[in-house]
Amino acid sequence: MINFIKPVYAVICNPALKDCTSSTDPEGYTNNVLQGVISILILVAVLYFFWHVVFAGYHLIATDGDQKKFETAKAELTNSIVGIIAIFCVFAIIKFIGFVLGIQGLENLNLTWPTL
Repeated sequence: MINFIKPVYAVICNPALKDCTSSTDPEGYTNNVLQGVISILILVAVLYFFWHVVFAGYHLIATDGDQKKFETAKAELTNSIVGIIAIFCVFAIIKFIGFVLGIQGLENLNLTWPTL
């Protein structure tokens, strides 16, 4: 008998990811997407941290000796440092969860910064 129907395999290619993975390997594609999304979220968090550090420094310079403004700027700087520490703790927890549950995409998670 002649087989008229053949499976068609599409190639899913996202330029934000490092490589193109065919649809025959959905686990590899999902791992790449997880790594890409988490890397982008951490990159945004680091940029947000630097934004707040710069403005906290500006507010410290612009206190003009006012104790209330100084305390506000100091609290902003402290909160930004605590926030970046929390982000990297969440990253470590995600890797640990991937290790414990055996999720390949989370277990082998690396911080890769986007390049052009």
